[in-house]
Amino acid sequence: MKNNDDNSNVEKGNIYKPIYYGNWEEKILYDLAIWKNGLAFKNINFTDSGKPVIKIAELKNGITAQTKFTQDVFDDSVYLKKGDMLFSWSGNPETSIDVFYYNLPDGWLNQHIFKIQTKDSVFYRYFFYILKYLKPNFIAIATNKQTTGLGHVTINDLKKLKIKLPPLEEQKKIASILSSLDDKIELNNRMNKILEEMAQTIFKEWFVNFNFPSEEGKPYKDSGGKMIESELGAIPEGWRVGTINDLILETFTGDWGKDKKDDKYNSEVICIRGADIAEIAKGFNGNPVNRFILSKNLINKKLQIGDIIIECSGGSPTQSTGRCVLITEELLTNFDKPLICTNFCRVIKLNEIYLSYFTYNLLWYLYNTNLFFLFENGTTGIKNLDINSLFSRHFIAIPNGEIIKKFSKIYSNFLTHIYKKKKENQKLDSIRDTLLPKLMSGEIKIK
Repeated sequence: MKNNDDNSNVEKGNIYKPIYYGNWEEKILYDLAIWKNGLAFKNINFTDSGKPVIKIAELKNGITAQTKFTQDVFDDSVYLKKGDMLFSWSGNPETSIDVFYYNLPDGWLNQHIFKIQTKDSVFYRYFFYILKYLKPNFIAIATNKQTTGLGHVTINDLKKLKIKLPPLEEQKKIASILSSLDDKIELNNRMNKILEEMAQTIFKEWFVNFNFPSEEGKPYKDSGGKMIESELGAIPEGWRVGTINDLILETFTGDWGKDKKDDKYNSEVICIRGADIAEIAKGFNGNPVNRFILSKNLINKKLQIGDIIIECSGGSPTQSTGRCVLITEELLTNFDKPLICTNFCRVIKLNEIYLSYFTYNLLWYLYNTNLFFLFENGTTGIKNLDINSLFSRHFIAIPNGEIIKKFSKIYSNFLTHIYKKKKENQKLDSIRDTLLPKLMSGEIKIK
């Protein structure tokens, strides 16, 4: 019988093997910190206010409509503040076993996560990189115990793992190098988020509040620009009422194909799924998968610049379907194979490519106002977005082409900066990931 606490498999696979130098002392990992597990929140008075209960889902996605709140008060040891170090020790080994700095509103720690407080001989930020360095070991341990897709790392596992610990001053120097890279990556991510928020603010001001720049450069509606009556109320002169269909040339479904190549399914592609959309929309690559599809389908379904992917199946009771992502030249060049989307999504092609930036921001604006809930169907837990009804029945104010082109130019500049920061982050990621095992093992010494 396999012993679930046996860590003999740690030496197998792609796991770092340390080479230690100098006056580094061998230590047991568990002894270097205080590990406080979160609480199992049972019979708690959940409310619409109070402090959030932080689970692994919150560490990944932030505070969402599915987050539970409670006004009950618990022990301070499971109270979370920004900067606390957390280690999620249970779940899918590849995606859930990891170390985090807490960066959400103050809340209460749920079970399956350790809150970590280092001891005096250990520099706090250095210990974070110890856990990052040992992540392959943790994944191997959790995989060895995996049942029904879930694995875990126990206290006993932490007591069996040994590391070499450098003197405190050397810990600070190593952490300073690695954290400077991570800090720059985080700064770039915040800047990209601000740019996206600015784009949505400009979109709302121009196309919802009708305060696009007039010929004199003033806010159109607020400076007395001429308005005309329509089915939607007063809209700027020169605009018209229409539907999203008026902007669209065609839509088509994606393709899932097969995971292995055969005589018919022999065109290899990278397939974007609904789960990838949120990350790609932020300027990241997401985690799309390699698939094989029919050659004839590749011709018809290959994504091109200006296409928009919209998610048509999924969602939850508190999150609608309809998230979307814009296909740009920068996105296409990030992958070495043709891009398609899954058949749970639809591809939107616009009448003119300059309409893509406007339509993309329009769809996100409608999504964020929860309009898409009104166009969903399905009662089995998987909801479907009825985009035919959405695109043909929901009326919008359509600007003239010149205003759309002005907005497109602004948004194009935003995207240029977003992808520039993204590429910089890819380089920084690569440098950090190269340095991490060398610094943490002592292979590279700090003078």
